[in-house]
Amino acid sequence: MQLDADLTDEIRGSVAQAFRELLSNAIEWGGRLDPTRKVRISCLRGKRMLLYRIADPGEGFDIDRLAHAAICNPDDDPLGHDRVRQEMGLRPGGLGLVMTRALVDELMYSEKRNEVVLVKYLD
Repeated sequence: MQLDADLTDEIRGSVAQAFRELLSNAIEWGGRLDPTRKVRISCLRGKRMLLYRIADPGEGFDIDRLAHAAICNPDDDPLGHDRVRQEMGLRPGGLGLVMTRALVDELMYSEKRNEVVLVKYLD
């Protein structure tokens, strides 16, 4: 939210929320909450877009195997991930990637999926 980039409050808020979610995922899942493992962040600001790249030290993930995340819910079972999270002993949640996709214009992963680029167009 402190980004001094002459952005509207709406854009600043959506980018901040998406960035926070992706950074938290990189720290928790990619870095395993280990302070010796580093997450790399890059930011590019153009006239008409804002781009963040977040790379974590993890082995990546298979998006089709995230049964604990809402992004993998079938249309007829929008809360299926919650049952999986309970069975796995995970805290409530799992909505981050769905929320992030709605907040930014593009979300792209490396093949290994331990690097993500988020793009927000400004016009």
